[in-house]
Amino acid sequence: MRLFICEKPSQAKDIARFVGATQRGNGCTSGPGVAVTWCIGHLLEQSPPEHYNPDLKSWNIDLLPVVPQQWHMAIKSSTREQYQCVAKALKQATEVIIATDADREGEVIAREILTLNGYRGPVKRLWLSAFDDASVRKALGKLMPGEKTLPMYFSGMGRSRADWLAGMNLTMALTKAFGTGGRDGVLHCGRVQTPVLGLIVRRERAIANFKPKTYFVLKASFEIQGSVVPMTWRVAKDKLDSEGHCVDLAYVQSVAAKVLNKTGRLTVVETTRERKLAPLLYSLGSLQREASARFGLKAQAVLDACQALYEKHKATTYPRSDCEYLPLSMHADAQSVLQAVSKIDPSLSKITQLADLSKPGRVYNDTKVTAHHAIIPTGNANVRMGDMSKTEALVYDLIRRRFIAQFLGAFEYNQTVIELVCEAETFGAKGKIPLVQGWQLAYEGMEQAKAKPSKSKKSNDAGDDDEDQDVSLPSCQVGMQGINRLAEVATEKTKPPKRYTEGTLLGAMESIDKVIEDPRLKKIMQTKEKAGIGTDATRSAIIEGLFKRSYIANEGKAIVPTDKGMHLIGMMEKVAPEMVDPVLTALWEDQLGQIESGTVTLEQFEHKLGTWLSKLIERIKAQASSMPQRPAARHTTSAEAHSAPSDANSPVYACKACGKPLRLRKGPSSAFWGCSGYPTCKTTLPDANGKPGERAQQSLPAEKSIPNSGKNSTAVVCDACGKPMKLRQGGRGPFYGCSGYPDCKNTKPV
Repeated sequence: MRLFICEKPSQAKDIARFVGATQRGNGCTSGPGVAVTWCIGHLLEQSPPEHYNPDLKSWNIDLLPVVPQQWHMAIKSSTREQYQCVAKALKQATEVIIATDADREGEVIAREILTLNGYRGPVKRLWLSAFDDASVRKALGKLMPGEKTLPMYFSGMGRSRADWLAGMNLTMALTKAFGTGGRDGVLHCGRVQTPVLGLIVRRERAIANFKPKTYFVLKASFEIQGSVVPMTWRVAKDKLDSEGHCVDLAYVQSVAAKVLNKTGRLTVVETTRERKLAPLLYSLGSLQREASARFGLKAQAVLDACQALYEKHKATTYPRSDCEYLPLSMHADAQSVLQAVSKIDPSLSKITQLADLSKPGRVYNDTKVTAHHAIIPTGNANVRMGDMSKTEALVYDLIRRRFIAQFLGAFEYNQTVIELVCEAETFGAKGKIPLVQGWQLAYEGMEQAKAKPSKSKKSNDAGDDDEDQDVSLPSCQVGMQGINRLAEVATEKTKPPKRYTEGTLLGAMESIDKVIEDPRLKKIMQTKEKAGIGTDATRSAIIEGLFKRSYIANEGKAIVPTDKGMHLIGMMEKVAPEMVDPVLTALWEDQLGQIESGTVTLEQFEHKLGTWLSKLIERIKAQASSMPQRPAARHTTSAEAHSAPSDANSPVYACKACGKPLRLRKGPSSAFWGCSGYPTCKTTLPDANGKPGERAQQSLPAEKSIPNSGKNSTAVVCDACGKPMKLRQGGRGPFYGCSGYPDCKNTKPV
């Protein structure tokens, strides 16, 4: 029997009708001499450390690292029933066709099952990037020999085992060496999770350490042809600092005085016709970034909505895609998709009728399609938007409008740039006059966005935009005069880098090559399949995991690290800095690529990892033995209701205000004891040699607020500058802040 193994049920359904498998069975579909079965993602997972050594149930650091000599896979309990169906079908197979996703992970999903079941028969590979009829027929007619893609399996297993070795061993070692006991005391470590947390922590440090610098700008407007036009002063290069700012106040004031009410002359008037193509279709990552920027949606919420649109509503195609293109063969389906979109929502009919389907646009490109094509609407005209949740409807609206936009032509406009010279000083402005709306028509009537649409993942999210802004320009030509009507000096300050939002963090993960200096490793991380850390399908889960483990929190749309997250990264930078550095992923991908090409074996790669881990864990042990006391991890965001427990062997001290246990916490400048009932009870006490000392402040009722301005407290003096401290209310609770702020930013816990 010829057996096709697919990655998911939808793939099996698409393939079954082309190979004569029409009889539905338990976990498979069959026909004369053929069967099609499916996985549900990975049906297997790596066995836990205690499988190799039962004594590791207690996470004994002296037994680490655990590096299996022979690896064992375990059947996932959640998908055991489907695994048994695949295993049963394998016993009857005389030939296997791997029909999972056309990528490294897809190869692993199928091959690990063949290996566990000891299958030794012939294997072929169906290499399929899209599941439209033409693509399926073409791929079935060109099956590849299994030997050609076998190295991808070894490479994929190398990635899986490396993640397991580093994650399991280092999580156990770090927790036993520096953790505080209990569930909240676990110090999680992972190849992707840890560098992502590192990005957030380093950004927060940059913000905290940022020292604003004052600079000066000249705000000028000129009256031209009866219209007052704001214009940007072109500062002489020798008057700019290294950051492109003018810090010479006297110079700016002199220019302002020189041009005020004076007449200038237009020296440049240039108009060009510009065309802007429709943005590419959505990958999961670009959709998550757009939804975050427009509506403030969390990455996981967007993925959940996409999954519901795909599985429940049958409204969109497979969501976990890293691709923004479609195979050329799918252009034939565009008409039916647009008709379905119009039937689902007749208000879009006016726009879809303008679609030009005469030739494929740039999104139809076979060479750009990866394991999956871009996310688009389906041709299912029976979709009911009334059955969608608000989030699902917002995400669906983005997907359908982006698809419609591909067939409306370019947005065309006249771009005019003018320059005016007044008293030997140059001023400039630019204006835009729309000519053809093109693809922008697709966004007419769209629900009002809460924020601007996201820019490219390569855009800079931290820094000032000094370019000329588009203004309304009158009809003008070279030689015309302009009279200055405004010349004011404005004082500005440089701004710190912005905190990440989920959208910008996703972009940073995808563009991680930006922080890698080695040109060779940078290039590796720029290739499509290996771009960034994590994948489009896993990045939202990585971020969500950091939230659930209280390493990060939200302040509005911004992401901030908690004290627990700051502590973990600070500690890891001392004992395991390579795990915080995304270069590790690039190094591993380099070696995994060599496994795939056959120049390095999987065994050689694992041996190097084992040697590295042994040295790293010895370093952790040495660092732990030199620390006299383990600091307690602290959760300090306003949204958290629980604090990290103290060491399991420490005595318990009761809060005199409410009777709940006190916890030893690490504050910005010193350790202190805080009530575990926070925020209901806000009792704090100073630390006195490992015990609660005298009362520092009475318990504050939860409903009582402290004005941000605070009141001078003569009893609390700043350790850094000696000035009085003020009692303030922050997002994470009350604290003392130096009255000398912003020159002195010292704080103390209350």
